[in-house]
Amino acid sequence: MPAKIKGVFFDAGDTLFEVKGSVGAQYSRFAKKYGIEVDPALLNQRFKEVFKQSPPLTFPGVSGPELKRREKEWWYKIVREVFDEIRFPEFDALFEELFVFFKGPEGWSLFPETKEILDRLHREGYHLGIISNFDSRIGEVCRSLGIGHYFRTVTISSLEGVAKPAPEIFRKALKKAALSPEESVYVGDSPHHDIEGAREIGMRVFLLDRSGRYTKERSVPRLSSLSDLLDALEKNASPPG
Repeated sequence: MPAKIKGVFFDAGDTLFEVKGSVGAQYSRFAKKYGIEVDPALLNQRFKEVFKQSPPLTFPGVSGPELKRREKEWWYKIVREVFDEIRFPEFDALFEELFVFFKGPEGWSLFPETKEILDRLHREGYHLGIISNFDSRIGEVCRSLGIGHYFRTVTISSLEGVAKPAPEIFRKALKKAALSPEESVYVGDSPHHDIEGAREIGMRVFLLDRSGRYTKERSVPRLSSLSDLLDALEKNASPPG
């Protein structure tokens, strides 16, 4: 008989919330303040390319002010490359504004069902956690969006020194929560980053596929929105008692 599910863990970006508009739209909007006109679609494409080629957001053995410095430096390199072929004399000032902007609610939008689902799961007694390739701004982002209080554990790559899809970051999260893989579910929007590592250590997994781009993924249960999660949990396991 399958173990009773006691913990539900989520990816953060593009699962619980997303960038408001798009990264390219926000970068373009801020650049315009400095007199630089750049096509948002171009910046968005450049961001995707640069982000994909960047090293993981991990800093083993680093904490405190040094961690925050390294995180900021990591993002500086990415944004600098996005604007690489654009002459931008005041780039440092632009970057400082963008870095602060993405700490707060102005840069992010909750998906419509996020709060309702988290509230339901919280009231039903599940341990709720985040496992994300994010930096230490995650706490401010979640609090500013009104969802920070739902999460009993938050496990991020920059602090743990290991990034998804490595199984180790999932193990670290379960150790914090004092839960076994068999008692835990993970929900994320990427077959590679979210599903592979969680499944490897024995967690039950759900692939969040809002746009229907992963219809050929037959080996993993798919959700069209977080609202589908409640029914999926009922079918797979009873709530904690």
